[in-house]
Amino acid sequence: MLYLIKLNITLIACYLLYKGVFQHGTTLQARRVFLLFSLVFSLIIPFAATIHFSDNIAAVATVLSTVNIQSNTLVENVSATGNYSQYITGAYIGIVIFMFLSAVFKVWSLFRIIRQSAVEKNGQYKLISNSTISAPASFFNYIFMPENLDAKSYSLILIHERLHVKQWHSVDVLFTEILKWVCWFNPVAYLFQKEIRFVHECIADKAAGETQQVTYQQLLVQFHLSASVNTLTNHFNQTTNLKRRITMFNQQFSITNNAIKLALVLPFFVCIGILQSGAQTSEKSKTTTEEGITNPEFPGGINELMSYLASNIVYPEAAKTANIQGTSIIEFTVAKNGKVKDVHVKKSANPELDAEAVRVVSSMPNWIPGEKEGKKTDVVQILPIRFALN
Repeated sequence: MLYLIKLNITLIACYLLYKGVFQHGTTLQARRVFLLFSLVFSLIIPFAATIHFSDNIAAVATVLSTVNIQSNTLVENVSATGNYSQYITGAYIGIVIFMFLSAVFKVWSLFRIIRQSAVEKNGQYKLISNSTISAPASFFNYIFMPENLDAKSYSLILIHERLHVKQWHSVDVLFTEILKWVCWFNPVAYLFQKEIRFVHECIADKAAGETQQVTYQQLLVQFHLSASVNTLTNHFNQTTNLKRRITMFNQQFSITNNAIKLALVLPFFVCIGILQSGAQTSEKSKTTTEEGITNPEFPGGINELMSYLASNIVYPEAAKTANIQGTSIIEFTVAKNGKVKDVHVKKSANPELDAEAVRVVSSMPNWIPGEKEGKKTDVVQILPIRFALN
């Protein structure tokens, strides 16, 4: 969950940087590289930082989930919280699976068209043309062309689609599609895919219309309202970007701007990398000798631990009468034999609340002990217990 949050925050920051700084005046290929680098950066940096953070926690102390203790509905409250988490996780995974199956169906539909058509092999690409194809498109090394094109239009569009094949634009589209499954709740994931598709089309437009600009722009308008073959393809008729495509087609770009914009955005990526992982650097240097620790586990896992605490902690009557609430943070050690020892209050909420928390934690059954380099070892655990009155 932490990784997913960091991933989406980084995605948003990279997209805002692209729109605000890098997009204007740079070449189309530079934009493509920037967008793809931003996606890879967003995926890798939070992952590296999360792994880094996890190592530190295992080396020093594992912070367990907060236990909510209420005066009347204790067990129900903990159970409901667990259920909500399961529902959210289930909904997230369900939508990811739905989007994956939808993409599989689209790919299957493309290959059904290929199987039902005569395929003309021509060097780097394979050409499919039949009456069921309403608009030009490409998918990896397959190019789909309508049958009713005149010779000049056919020639120009074929140059356009061949460039998609040559530069492997379908790989970019598939990559952004997968990212969209993972971040389906984040609008920026969709904007990234839309922008990369737009850049693809502009790159191909420049190549295809270089010598016949007026004719080519007329072609763009002609196919503006036609239906695309498949949303996973690079399709000639991107209807929502017609005006921008014509504007970009007639625009000149400076390579010098690439270097200037790169110099402006490079510090951003350095700063993000530092913010994501640098916070743990000093702690990491102190605990390098403690790497390789496997955390101990309560019998049955974290849910059983929550249930055990919920069933055994009793809200002190004196605290209820005085309307006292707060969070007691308890620190304890799971010994190499699994026994709980050295239970003490790390941060106090109230003497009565602290005493009850210490009592129940001290009476916990043996844990499955932690390990370091294959040998059982003592591991410190930190458990926040929040007492709240209804």
